[in-house]
Amino acid sequence: MTILKNNYFWMFLVFLVLTGCSVSKKVQKDLVKESEANHHFTGVLVYNTKTGKNIIDLNASKYFTPASNTKLFTFYTAWKTLKDSVAGFEYYKAGDSLILRGTADPGFLNDSTDADPMAFLRNWNKSIYLIDENIEEPPYGDGWSWGDYSYAYMPEKSIFPIYGNTVHVDKTGDRIQVNPSFFSDKVHLMDTIYLSREKDENIFYLRKKASYEDKRIPFKTSNQMVADLLGQELGAKVTLIPNKEVYAFKPFHRTAYDSLYTKMLVESDNFIAEQLMLQVGRALSGKYSVSEAITYSLEHFLPQIPQVPRWVDGSGLSRYNLFTPASMVHLLKKMYREIPEERLFDYFPKGGKTGTLKNNYKNQPYIRAKSGTLSNNYNLSGYLITKKGNVLIFSYMSNHYQGGSSSIKETVSGHLARLHEAY
Repeated sequence: MTILKNNYFWMFLVFLVLTGCSVSKKVQKDLVKESEANHHFTGVLVYNTKTGKNIIDLNASKYFTPASNTKLFTFYTAWKTLKDSVAGFEYYKAGDSLILRGTADPGFLNDSTDADPMAFLRNWNKSIYLIDENIEEPPYGDGWSWGDYSYAYMPEKSIFPIYGNTVHVDKTGDRIQVNPSFFSDKVHLMDTIYLSREKDENIFYLRKKASYEDKRIPFKTSNQMVADLLGQELGAKVTLIPNKEVYAFKPFHRTAYDSLYTKMLVESDNFIAEQLMLQVGRALSGKYSVSEAITYSLEHFLPQIPQVPRWVDGSGLSRYNLFTPASMVHLLKKMYREIPEERLFDYFPKGGKTGTLKNNYKNQPYIRAKSGTLSNNYNLSGYLITKKGNVLIFSYMSNHYQGGSSSIKETVSGHLARLHEAY
């Protein structure tokens, strides 16, 4: 009887394996047909953590434009590098002078956790100075779309960001609230607008008849601008001084990095991604440089990546970026091995529930993945928790389709649902 039971058990396991295999093969065939029928390019790799084998492999070693899937590499690079809490700025006290230096923190006066640093600064009732120092590269990344400078998703990178380097506007009827109020007289109401800001100066435009709730428009920043904005916030003069002396600066720690990582991945925050890579560059090379951070990460954190990517920014705004599904899965496997599962999954949007997946993948909370979207490109990479409690690691990359991404998302949703049921 025992032998018979054991035989039934093994037969059941074989049945499950064969069922899963047949589903994965069918999904792969469907993917090929869909790609050919729609005349776009698709790459997919799905890895079963239980068996240690790939169950779907379609164009997985081919290069794709990753869009915000690039943030997965930014996250891992920052997670490996930045171990302490975020420094909102660095400071040095010299007699009756407080000297400040930027640290590329994206959250300063840009979220609700700034009570301590602002209290610290307000309590200093003597002279305040700001070091005139800059990052080691242009404010926009290579391959960014120059015409998007007035859109909220593309603020300038800088060494001392403030308010996320954006103007925040609320408008109901004739009532307008501008934060920071420093820019209030720079906002103009127009019958028709084509851009929200002049290209090379801080003059902003809103439609007279439109209503806005927390509309964000990037402003052109500079160290003098930061000194002026900070001075207005503190009600005290902040003086810009040359970066000549060597001071024994101390960091003023603001919040845990985990909060930035979660916001970056769940909300797909481009600004946080770029600023984190600047911080990584400084920590690893002494330079506030995204390119230095990328070079170090590929050489030291990801030396065995299957296909070396063309990786040029932290956010994925650049169309110069090129990654393969195999490289995405390689990274996701490393993250799965090195970060506790519960903590890791909390960094990701949840299907139909949070962040960039909230309005898609309804009734699929078993999807924990990062999306990446540019016009004619959609990608989704992450983790799939199956009905049996297994974890599949996947990367779906679709490039060069015409029209919107809604049909692509529906297709991906259907395939992931089938895999969820089968494995």
